[in-house]
Amino acid sequence: MEQSDPRELARQGNLEAIAALVNGALQTEGVTAKINLTDGCLQILLQSQRIPDPQASVTLIHRELHLLNPDLAKTVRIYGREAGSEIPAWSQEFALQPATTHTEDSTVLQSSTTTNQIPSKPSISSTRLTADFLHQHIDTLEFVQTLRTFRFSAVVPYREALSPALYGHTSVKLLLFFGLFPLAVSFIVNRTGLRVGLEQTAWVLGVYYASIWGVVLQNLIRPSHFYWREILKCVAFTVFVGIPLLLFIEKFPLFSFLYAATDWGLIPRLIGFVLGVGILEEVCKALPIYFFFLRPAKLSDPLTLAFYGTMSGLGFAISEGVVYSVVYAFGLVQGEIDFSAYVLTNTIRFVCLPLFHAIWAGISGYFLGLAAINPSRQVAIIVIGIAIASVLHGLYDTFAGGLLGIVVMGFSILLFVAYLQHSQQMIEDLRQAELNRTNQQH
Repeated sequence: MEQSDPRELARQGNLEAIAALVNGALQTEGVTAKINLTDGCLQILLQSQRIPDPQASVTLIHRELHLLNPDLAKTVRIYGREAGSEIPAWSQEFALQPATTHTEDSTVLQSSTTTNQIPSKPSISSTRLTADFLHQHIDTLEFVQTLRTFRFSAVVPYREALSPALYGHTSVKLLLFFGLFPLAVSFIVNRTGLRVGLEQTAWVLGVYYASIWGVVLQNLIRPSHFYWREILKCVAFTVFVGIPLLLFIEKFPLFSFLYAATDWGLIPRLIGFVLGVGILEEVCKALPIYFFFLRPAKLSDPLTLAFYGTMSGLGFAISEGVVYSVVYAFGLVQGEIDFSAYVLTNTIRFVCLPLFHAIWAGISGYFLGLAAINPSRQVAIIVIGIAIASVLHGLYDTFAGGLLGIVVMGFSILLFVAYLQHSQQMIEDLRQAELNRTNQQH
């Protein structure tokens, strides 16, 4: 009766069946086998694009051949070579034992090496290696071989990353600055041994976070006239002129009374924050826009003046953040606030409040730009802009820390964006109003 089972055919000495069993075992490794029987020695030649792994190959072949009739061959000799090579890179030989044997290990009769890639005396015991381990080992080999098919320069394009052309993009420069600036400051301080106090650290953090908001606002507003010199002028004026002037004026009886009212009940608190804190701080932030742009009639673009207004607001927030960071530190030391509250309040002071001050100052700057378009109603337009910013500022201060404070600030941001989106319509309306007023006078 014709036997069709490959294993049964292999037991009977059919070399094609034996070759089929061996090739089936090595299929996942991409290895092909050629078999020959000479003088009681079963010779198996393994070939693949890379030199076959000796340990894995011998183990798999031994697993398939241990059920064969030992009378077929006394020994098995395995050779491994790379495709295209005539000389084997390694060879292994072991005795073919019957399936009923209980020997603990198969004996390795000969091991010869022609390259340095062959480990010495690999284990071929089928009792030590489970099928799961074999499959895992094969998967690992395949994964390593797959990794070798990738070029390093394709996976890590270091030439492109180091190309000077890449640094020509503004976004790349910003990513490098914001990502590396704190690390660079820390490196310089640690290497030079500079003694940096709390106030100096607060200035550095304030400038860092304000710069981030500056980039965001510049991309949001997109002013038609952008000059670094004008930005520095606005920031410097607010920090070194506006704030000292504010601190001087707030000591006047009327304003000192309004500032004191912020510690009373809800209504006095609201009045004090709007008419006292709100008006003084928003006027302080609007002064550089008035003196540098509106009064000399240098610019009449509301969007551009709104942008420089936000820059003045960021300068105000930096200076204010430095002062309050010292206050928070004293509160932490004296036990008035715990460490978590200290971290949170400092985060709000350095991250959130710069944007808030910039938004309110941007609204004032926007109305100063509108006032430049409509000179006949210039004072009224300026008053309206300062009033809107002061009310929003006062409302937030009154309800800060509560849900209403979040609502007020959210509305402030959305209102500012609405001004930017509808600026062209407002500009046209004011220009038409100014033209009509001029025609009526003539």
